[in-house]
Amino acid sequence: MSEISAGTAEIAALAGVWFSSLGVPRTTGQIFGYLLACDPPEQTAADIAAGTGMSRGSVSAGARMLVGLNAIEERHRMGDRKTYYRMRRGWWVEVATSKMAGFERLAAEARRLRDGGRLSRVDGVDELIAFSEFWGQEIQRLRERWHETYEGTEA
Repeated sequence: MSEISAGTAEIAALAGVWFSSLGVPRTTGQIFGYLLACDPPEQTAADIAAGTGMSRGSVSAGARMLVGLNAIEERHRMGDRKTYYRMRRGWWVEVATSKMAGFERLAAEARRLRDGGRLSRVDGVDELIAFSEFWGQEIQRLRERWHETYEGTEA
């Protein structure tokens, strides 16, 4: 196993727990966390396996999932057959926006059921709709503020 800082190991473990709470395998979250803090920022599957103590198979499966989630990207170097992985800039905004879009779809369907008179109780649905409307208005402002505050993040 290669030497990694205690802080890198800790952020990998914390990310593993957070991803696990979202229904994503803990090891996939650990890969994500490792790539947040590893040096250099581009790592091969072998580098990640050595740094995290995971098997190459676990790293390969987790990296594929993270690439599919657009959380990390694959890089290739001329004359080198290896695949390098690194964090994808702007992912935080994309994932928050994507989750909000799903939430807005839920609220729209709840509104349709409420307005169609198909619900006997609507207080919870009303709160869902109000919350969705509020966050829908605020998310664009938050995106703009984020881009103003953190230059270099893709819009």
